[in-house]
Amino acid sequence: MAIGVTALIVVLAAGLLCAWPWIDGLLALPDTPAAGLRTQLNTWPPAVAGALVSVGVAYLAALGIGGLRPLGRGSEWLLLLFAPWLFVGTGPLGVANWQNIRSLGLIDTFVALIPPVLVSVPALLVLTLLCKGLAERNGRDFFSGVFLPSLPMAGILAGAVALMNAQDLLWPLLVAQKPELFTAPVAQLAQVSAYSTTASDVGAATPLVAVGVALIAVVAAQVFYLDRLAITTQAATTGTTNGSRPRTPAA
Repeated sequence: MAIGVTALIVVLAAGLLCAWPWIDGLLALPDTPAAGLRTQLNTWPPAVAGALVSVGVAYLAALGIGGLRPLGRGSEWLLLLFAPWLFVGTGPLGVANWQNIRSLGLIDTFVALIPPVLVSVPALLVLTLLCKGLAERNGRDFFSGVFLPSLPMAGILAGAVALMNAQDLLWPLLVAQKPELFTAPVAQLAQVSAYSTTASDVGAATPLVAVGVALIAVVAAQVFYLDRLAITTQAATTGTTNGSRPRTPAA
């Protein structure tokens, strides 16, 4: 019992020590640039909008490839069309995307802060495999058997992509030079670059509200959705499963 209590105290102390820069950032004054309301509005709405677009397009493609399966058993080969962009982020396409924004006259505007990624390829891969497994179930139509069960996973991935978009530094730097359009990461960079302080407001990029919403979403997803999923490998000839519980046909 004493060993367990000691281990718990050590873990809590280590966690508090590692998280202290973030906690200290949360305690920043409201009038600091990185923690201000304007900066947070520049950060999160564009991040969420970009996630809805990129994951939404990926979800539609996954429904087509994994759910409708236009090429039958070979439908997954269509994912190769997206393979070159699996690990491509803002950097490699930054110049081309900046030129597009400049041609549209959107430089130094709020709209330009929306990430230019049109499709999230990792989300496409996950959703396609999920839709494929759902489509293999017998006795259920496309809407109730594929679309509805896969929709929560699309929401989970959209939330994850939104969190990643909010931490992006390169794209806001490319398209917004006005201080009133700074996102939280850019405001943190400006704060350090001005040599007015030795450390930036680390927690400003992950405010307590965003962290709380993310934790609630993760717990809800685990309780009501993720625990119902199972990864299975099915033999083509025998129909048996290996390494996981067998798939049972729908009643």
